[in-house]
Amino acid sequence: MTADRELILAAARVARASPEGWKQFLGAFRAYADQHRDNCIQSPLVTLPVAQGRAQLAANVYGILADCLTSADKIEGKRK
Repeated sequence: MTADRELILAAARVARASPEGWKQFLGAFRAYADQHRDNCIQSPLVTLPVAQGRAQLAANVYGILADCLTSADKIEGKRK
């Protein structure tokens, strides 16, 4: 099982168990990802590669988490 797949399935279990808590967590993670994007935009050239990598990772993880229910359904064979 790939790491992304494990993360998707674990996130979907949490989202299904506590939809309101999941919504709050996802909102907080979105703010976290946005902050890293803003840090990247404002970073000096010397730290740009590091800031860009952090922003890309945060955006990627947010995307995985935001779509976890749909992705988990596909993985689990529940095509809706």
